Amino acid sequence: MSSNNILLKRIGGKGVLLLLLLNFCATILFAQNVVIRGTVKGDVGEPLAGATVKQVGTNNVTVVTKNGTYELKNVAPGASLQVTFIGYKNEVIVLKSGQTTANFVLRNNIVSLKEVTVNTGLYKRPVGNFTGSAKTYTGEELKVVNPKNVLQALAVVDPSVRITPNNQFGSDPNQLPNLQVRGANNLPLTTNTSGANPVSNGDFAASYLSNPNQPLIIMDGFETTLQALYDMDISLIANITVLKDAAATVAYGSKAANGVIVVDTKQPPMGKLRVTYSINASTELPDLSSYHLLDAAGLLEAQRIAGVYSDKNQFNDIAKKQWYDYRLAQVKSGVNTYWLSQPLQVGYGLNHSLQLAGGGSQFRYSFSLNYNNSEGVMKESGRDRYSLSYNIGYVGGRVKVNNNTSVGYVKGNNSPWGSFSSYSSQFPFFKNNDESGNPIKVLEPSSGDLGFAISAPGSLAFLNPSYNSTLNVSDYNSSLSMSNKTNIEVSLTDDLKLTGSLGWQSNAPYAQAFLPADHTSFAGSVTSSMMDLGSYSQLKGNNNALDGKIGLNYRLSFGRSTLLAAVGGQLQKTESNSTQIKVLGVPNDYLDEIGLANGYGTTSTKPSSNINLTRNVSNFGSISYNFDDRYTAEFTANQSGSSQFGSNSKMSPFYAAGLSWNITNEKFFKPNDVIQSAKLRASMGTTGNQNFSSDMSQQVYQYKLVNNYRLLMGTVTTSFANPDLEFQKTLKTNVALMLGMFKSRINVSAEYYNEVTNNLILPLDIAPSTGFITYQDNLGATKNEGFELGISANVIKDPQRNIFWTVGFNTGHYKNIITRLSPAVEAINNKNNLDIDPNDPNNKRYQTSPLPRFVVGESTSRIWAVPSLGIDPATGKEVFVKLDGSHTFEWDANDKRAIADATPKFKGAFSSNLNYKNFVLNFNLMYQYGGYMYNQTLVDKVENVNLALGNADARVLTERWKQPGDISSFKSLVSDGTNGLQTTKATSRFVMEDSFIDLASLTVGYNFPSTLKWVKAAHLSAPRLMITQNNLAHFGTIKTERGTSYPFARSLSFGLSTNF
Repeated sequence: MSSNNILLKRIGGKGVLLLLLLNFCATILFAQNVVIRGTVKGDVGEPLAGATVKQVGTNNVTVVTKNGTYELKNVAPGASLQVTFIGYKNEVIVLKSGQTTANFVLRNNIVSLKEVTVNTGLYKRPVGNFTGSAKTYTGEELKVVNPKNVLQALAVVDPSVRITPNNQFGSDPNQLPNLQVRGANNLPLTTNTSGANPVSNGDFAASYLSNPNQPLIIMDGFETTLQALYDMDISLIANITVLKDAAATVAYGSKAANGVIVVDTKQPPMGKLRVTYSINASTELPDLSSYHLLDAAGLLEAQRIAGVYSDKNQFNDIAKKQWYDYRLAQVKSGVNTYWLSQPLQVGYGLNHSLQLAGGGSQFRYSFSLNYNNSEGVMKESGRDRYSLSYNIGYVGGRVKVNNNTSVGYVKGNNSPWGSFSSYSSQFPFFKNNDESGNPIKVLEPSSGDLGFAISAPGSLAFLNPSYNSTLNVSDYNSSLSMSNKTNIEVSLTDDLKLTGSLGWQSNAPYAQAFLPADHTSFAGSVTSSMMDLGSYSQLKGNNNALDGKIGLNYRLSFGRSTLLAAVGGQLQKTESNSTQIKVLGVPNDYLDEIGLANGYGTTSTKPSSNINLTRNVSNFGSISYNFDDRYTAEFTANQSGSSQFGSNSKMSPFYAAGLSWNITNEKFFKPNDVIQSAKLRASMGTTGNQNFSSDMSQQVYQYKLVNNYRLLMGTVTTSFANPDLEFQKTLKTNVALMLGMFKSRINVSAEYYNEVTNNLILPLDIAPSTGFITYQDNLGATKNEGFELGISANVIKDPQRNIFWTVGFNTGHYKNIITRLSPAVEAINNKNNLDIDPNDPNNKRYQTSPLPRFVVGESTSRIWAVPSLGIDPATGKEVFVKLDGSHTFEWDANDKRAIADATPKFKGAFSSNLNYKNFVLNFNLMYQYGGYMYNQTLVDKVENVNLALGNADARVLTERWKQPGDISSFKSLVSDGTNGLQTTKATSRFVMEDSFIDLASLTVGYNFPSTLKWVKAAHLSAPRLMITQNNLAHFGTIKTERGTSYPFARSLSFGLSTNF
């Protein structure tokens, strides 16, 4: 008997059935257990390591190796396989019966994931149907660059966004930046209109009046202020899109000439309750590297050489020598006070951000709470921010509803220690504190106390600004804001959507400044009574905006074509009011109530108030056609109306058209080793600007309460009407090219733009018989031209080992030219050419810095000064060049010429971002090349410095002319009766190149693995630690003091975030 028969006999009939069943199952399993092998490469043959190969409809997935090969097991016959890889188009194939090999070739997709859809704030467009110039950055990208200041981060990553360095206020947390997109399209003269008093940047009108070149800012579909974005919790930002050309911005019509910044906040996600908490601890370190002041011995020697202690009168000469001996004794005793450190501190800050979010398929919600305390480097200065927001969304069938309510409070404290310039000018041989360590009010004994015949040279008393810190000084501003925004979307069909939104925003600014009678600012004050000493100033305001929109969005796809259309309308009303009052006579430190003051005083003004109301209406339509993902044509039109303009010009149309060509999808385009993708686009259109006063076109009267006629009040006209005043318009042209190169490791974006602004609103000369010299009219034009270049490169992309390294470079250039001006501007030019200040004949500082001059054919940022040949070695005097070419020692304002341009030739950044496993290393360098600056430090602290009253730059002792034959950069230090009395006025000698490199940010981070025991125990998800330092170093070609009223700072931040 065979072994098989024996086995069958033992297991019986049931066993036979079991064996047959096992054999059948094994056959089925064997049929399913197909292994698919193959390669995944790019369109130029490069292996795409890290790509995923997945069996569609299952969780069966594998990752491509570094050699570009893969192996996927347990694949069913006839299954579909999908390959995905970042930056490439997905590929899907269906396996044939018996197929065990499948090779994939993916085509590069030049559109990155974050640019798939462009949000203009009014409508959204797929990038294939969008021809405008727009750049989107995620909140996380910006947070890595600067976790404290989203505007500074935006200026680093985008060359079109520029923040003008503020050399006066440095890193003052209560100073908003001067923000521009692609330069300036307005003259500073536009701020000279009557009307709104800029009480707070929480006010739309005030915000634009203080910077007429500021871009429009949109947050979640509603216009907002620069202050709101400045104070916003960066953790709430989903992404920010910068819209630059006419095709991208024309839907906003009369508000879009300066560009548009669109902010999208994070929306509630679907799922279980998720708690996200982040904390950011920061330190602010004062940066005094630009200050090079004389020490006590050096200052005393400079004063001696300059003749501070000499006098032709023998009696006075002896007394001044006594002062010199007294101060020399102080120096020899070791007094050498470093005044710069007195008002400074290391500022600390904490930013707590808590977010709760969740919901189901229909209702979703999020709750956000933020507290951000930020101390400045000046003692007791800082900014406190509190915000609370609640967002709820509903999705039901074809209806989507979202409502957001937010409340915020901001308080900015100014330092009671006063301006930093008060300390940089102090004599270092003065002691700051008495023996008990308290600040001394009067820094030097009087002549009577010392037995000297005359007072100290230059002053009756030297006062200590530190003393004010011991008083009950109050100086702060605050703002309480509230908003409610509702968005509704109804899908009428699968391709037609109706949208509507209604938003209300309110902002209540407040400011007060209380200076007690003992404050040093009142020392030596000439008043009618001691009861006039001490002051209290108070400002209250209220700003409201109501905004409603309605729109339709339509999508139609047929064949290889896609048609998108959007139409909409908007109504907006903004209203602001403010009241300001200042009283005098507060004798006691703690009588800090406005009702306890003595009155308005003889030098004060009566209370003032202001009301501004603006109404706007806007309608737009936009249509975009795309054929075969190759050709796109887009046209957008807008009609805007505003109460700001003349009664005969209330409405104005704006248009823009754009074309794009995706060369990559052309049949003739063959990807090669150099270029794998290419796209070309161009646009042209007009946009408007209404960053002006609300009453500039209207007749405005003011009651004269002092005078009356038969007990009737009189009125005077304060603003002359112009019913024909039109919208200011900018014609924008933009051309761009985008390339993917060298196996798509390098992406290049280049753009050229030309912007011509017409109907520039400027003052016009009119007959004096009208009671006015000028009124506002459309009489000017400017041209702004430039280019932007951005290059990003994937140096390392190794998903297998989780190593990624990308570097980026961007640069931008623009120049501005005046092409037409009102004759009235010449009156301003003539006024700025006077040798004597028409408003203050005793102002000896008049013309010591370049005054603005506006000339057709020249830039608005030109520096005008008298040409100089330098210092005459024989006399120590400056030699000037007159208009006829002759030389003279006499400065004449009529000899001024355009010396250089403050606008740099190139400005941009270099960035590097390395992700090595769980570590992150990011740094950003900013640079500027070719710009010029007037070095005011050399004027104020070297040549025009009054050594009897203040300290000076160290160069006053080492580089000034002293005797015949000296080759010097600066005029005579020796007082010979002529040189010492000459005031240095605007001269080409101090126009210097302002090129620099700033190490803007350095970030080191670590993502903690979820496998760590403490992470699991604490139920944490994605905990992350980030350390960021901003403004690490500044390397420049010009040596000038930076941060004269408030120092610059270097910031170090430690951030920890996690989900629960």
